[in-house]
Amino acid sequence: MDEEGLKFAELLCARVCHDLAGPVGAVGTGAELLAEEDMGAGMASDALSLLASSAATAGSRLRFLRMALGSGGGAVAGRQLHELIVNFLAVPLSGSEGVRVDWQDGQAGLWNSGAAKLLLNMVLLARDCLPRGGAVLVRTQADGQGMVVTAEGVGAVPGASVAALTAAGVEVLDARGIQGYYAGQLAKRLGLVVMVAAEADKVRFSTAAG
Repeated sequence: MDEEGLKFAELLCARVCHDLAGPVGAVGTGAELLAEEDMGAGMASDALSLLASSAATAGSRLRFLRMALGSGGGAVAGRQLHELIVNFLAVPLSGSEGVRVDWQDGQAGLWNSGAAKLLLNMVLLARDCLPRGGAVLVRTQADGQGMVVTAEGVGAVPGASVAALTAAGVEVLDARGIQGYYAGQLAKRLGLVVMVAAEADKVRFSTAAG
């Protein structure tokens, strides 16, 4: 593996760890609380609730990231993609609120793995544009090639991952920017490009022929 490939792998792994660190840490906190000898019944119930919710959050994030950033995988049903997106965005990032999903899938039948991965990465791009929460609108066409993902919310602006969509390489990117670069490469593999349009409190991502 050359130096660029090694840095790409390092940054993508850092991105995955960043998204999993919060819920995994919360699981540890819940376990520490349960280990307290003088814990009352009420505190024990709260600790168990924290463990259950944190484990569920970690699981939903892992399933999403495995499909969005991992390799392999076959065709996937639109309803499965919808479920992955809803569960992933429902959990608020630090300092923000959860993100609701408005989903209109024109794709009939199954999505091929390449188009599904690109859609999930466009959702990641949209989420990174919403520092205060909001909504992600997903619109797709029947051919699976036309995809539009829009981030709507107070203060929505393109972030570092968006700027990296058209980066020439990974040398100047960080763990957040690498996901945008990866999305751009996924689109290129499908013969597409990801277009970006921003206005007040709204950032729109759409695919077009490359």
